[in-house]
Amino acid sequence: MRKSEQVWKVAFLSLLGFVMVTAIVVFMLFQRYFPEVEEQHFLPKQPTGEEATFHIQTDKTRLNSLIASKIAEHPADIRYIVELMDDHVQFRSAFRMLGQEVPVTINFYPSVTPNGDLLLEVRNFSVGILNLPVDQVMQLLTNWLELADWIVTYPSEKLVEVKITEIQIDENESIVFRFLTFDLTRDNIELEMIFK
Repeated sequence: MRKSEQVWKVAFLSLLGFVMVTAIVVFMLFQRYFPEVEEQHFLPKQPTGEEATFHIQTDKTRLNSLIASKIAEHPADIRYIVELMDDHVQFRSAFRMLGQEVPVTINFYPSVTPNGDLLLEVRNFSVGILNLPVDQVMQLLTNWLELADWIVTYPSEKLVEVKITEIQIDENESIVFRFLTFDLTRDNIELEMIFK
């Protein structure tokens, strides 16, 4: 009986040691391959002068439908969903690893800047069950992805600025939009359409 107990102890301690070494190696790989976070800071801009404006009001359900239809119009290699939740904006996607779907989730908490752009604070970035360091993942994505000119990331501050005021709607650049309110908890989203 003693010999079988020793075999189990050795097997258990060997497995425990293997798991610990694997965890240390994975941690070291994360530290080595994640880029250093750049120190770029968000500076708010003030709204411009007098223009002709139209007030637009919507809610989460309608905006979710619009977002889903725009994503469907421009399919990407990797499928993803952007959805307005009760108090945050959620990005969801997945990739295959070892024959399994691994979910990717990013939670953004929105606010409106003084000039009407949308500022998204990234509080959570998870791959599967792992919560990853937001600033390092944002720096990695900034280095890898080619984002539109009107999307600016600030990894050190864990912010994404959506410069809706700089999105070109028409070729004359005479129509722009500006958020007034983006309150998900009250389901109140207001913006202005501005004619320059």
